[in-house]
Amino acid sequence: MAGSASFEAICAELASAKGMDRWTARGMLQLALMDAGLDKATVSATQLGVVVERLLPRQLQSQTGVDVNRVCARLRDVLALEAAEEPLETLEG
Repeated sequence: MAGSASFEAICAELASAKGMDRWTARGMLQLALMDAGLDKATVSATQLGVVVERLLPRQLQSQTGVDVNRVCARLRDVLALEAAEEPLETLEG
């Protein structure tokens, strides 16, 4: 099952971080989403923002050589762009 546009954008950005690869990034983000009770296929940029702020840093700390603060800041920037492109009904519902 494919992820939402926001999920895919965050995975791509996370995979480009030092010490990360595509599969590690996807798995780490999926674990954080499961902790939050969210589904990668329907998660919004707003919801991902909360995950990046509250859950993902703990996941990232297990990766050697990853600058957690810098990576999370980059992910928040990507999500800000994604949130601006989300349909209004996604933000309201």
